[in-house]
Amino acid sequence: MISKISEIHIVIFKTVRKSFAYNEGSLLAIAAPLGYGFDKFLNLVFEGIANKTLVMPVLLFAICLFTYGIVSMYDFFTGISASKKEHIISTGSPRGYIKSDKLWSSIWKFQAVIMVASLLVVFNYVFLLINFPTIAGFFQIGIPIFFMVVILFDIHSIGENHFRRYGSKPKFYTFMDEINEAVRTGIIEKIKKLF
Repeated sequence: MISKISEIHIVIFKTVRKSFAYNEGSLLAIAAPLGYGFDKFLNLVFEGIANKTLVMPVLLFAICLFTYGIVSMYDFFTGISASKKEHIISTGSPRGYIKSDKLWSSIWKFQAVIMVASLLVVFNYVFLLINFPTIAGFFQIGIPIFFMVVILFDIHSIGENHFRRYGSKPKFYTFMDEINEAVRTGIIEKIKKLF
């Protein structure tokens, strides 16, 4: 049982690390302004609502989780489709292309995202309760930023699945890769040179 729990922790850590480390962290550079803007947009929409500071973290979590769920399911199904094609090419049979470890990996990946985002919500409330609203605000902004990073990583994965399945990516996914590379070379490389 303990080894299974440690495997789960490893999957959680790998999920978060892969998303944030992809292309030298360029997804975080893209997600930060998007997540910050989304947080500010919702704050404007719900301006004047009683108990807004208590509702906002849960609202951000729910909207972002719903969006991530849709993107994650599409990633899952495009991955299955690509795996089926590769399996048919390599074995000539349409049977046996789904591997149970891959299915569990997808489930644990989704669970990992929920767990990390839930921790951000919990820390937001903890700092609200002990009357540190500025620190609580950082955790609140962290919720959509975290979700944006994992959503962008899944969008990249969907593009890779399309490439595996059809031999090319639709223009949207190619455009996303170009933005990602531009951020990496234009911002991250320059920051690395400074240090």
